[in-house]
Amino acid sequence: MSVARITPLTTVVDLSRRRGQVRFRSDVRDSARHVFAVDLYSHLREKHPDTHVGYWVFALPEGEAETTIGIDLTRISPGSLWKETAAGREPALDSWSNPDYVFDPILGIQLVLRRDGRVLENRFVTGRVADPEVLRSYYHRVHAEEGYTPAEPFLHELHAAMLGKLERLFLAHFAPGARVLDAGCGRSLFTEIRPAWPFRIVAADVDHDLLASRRAEFREIDWVVAGAHPLPFRGATFDGVFAGELIEHLAEPAAGVAEFARVLRPGGTLILTTPNRRRLANVVDGSDRPYSPDHLTELSYDETGALLRAHGFQVVSATGLHLELLLNWLSPLPKLDRLQRGWNRPWAVPIMRALLAAGALAPRYALDLVFVARRRG
Repeated sequence: MSVARITPLTTVVDLSRRRGQVRFRSDVRDSARHVFAVDLYSHLREKHPDTHVGYWVFALPEGEAETTIGIDLTRISPGSLWKETAAGREPALDSWSNPDYVFDPILGIQLVLRRDGRVLENRFVTGRVADPEVLRSYYHRVHAEEGYTPAEPFLHELHAAMLGKLERLFLAHFAPGARVLDAGCGRSLFTEIRPAWPFRIVAADVDHDLLASRRAEFREIDWVVAGAHPLPFRGATFDGVFAGELIEHLAEPAAGVAEFARVLRPGGTLILTTPNRRRLANVVDGSDRPYSPDHLTELSYDETGALLRAHGFQVVSATGLHLELLLNWLSPLPKLDRLQRGWNRPWAVPIMRALLAAGALAPRYALDLVFVARRRG
């Protein structure tokens, strides 16, 4: 009987200098009939050849073994990946590479095992390119002044549900006349929810051109060009901070949360949303696949709460948004939310709304997390 198994020894590889290693265990019987390849794409943007870094084919030993694949993408070529052996570097048996590839912040490193042309295993490892220039280039290429509301029903419903939840939280926790920081604001969700608020908003983001256009449209908001850490404000100057879908874009989320605590007055409120690293699909897959190509550091429900408490916050509430509908539980391929793929159609909107609400019942497995925390002191 043919047996085959690939198990990554880490789910995230640091490629901030375009170099790193992927280590995995394999258990392959009848190895001559199997083909193993490492395939690199921009995460969630698998379009050949534009977002395809390349693939490299290697032989795997018979039986149980531990293998290390070296990576050097400073110059993309057939020699960019190799197998580490006791005798030194063993080159790929076959490869294709794209020397013109333009880096995204996250690479999908796929460990693919085939037998007779059929995929037996496709294990995913995140390659994290934590480079500010790569991030800036990515945002200009992909997001350049896009609105938040997409055409697809699922993301439209997710966005609407999030805006409704945030409006209730903003009005409940940010008092009239308060000074509120919208950190990493982008176009600012405050402007997407309603035209005016009873508190003062300072919106900060690194995108100078985007803020210039928003300033012309929303003059009642104070738009400031600034990164998340360090923030260019004195300590204890805000009554509230909103960090919406921000900390996952930071290589060091702890540094960002420390800055939120610093600029908040004692008793001030932080409202934070972020994708859940341990959402249902990742738990079932045993992976840490980022939800988006620019998410450098996703955190779980427990990790987010612990991070807030470690930086002087008391968690007031923590809830979730959306439980994924997985219909390929037994497949060797990555688990997918059917509502974001084949069922992303108007007829499925009632199912979407039910599962969006279900995220509050099991927040540890929800797609997105919403935390309200109060600064102690």
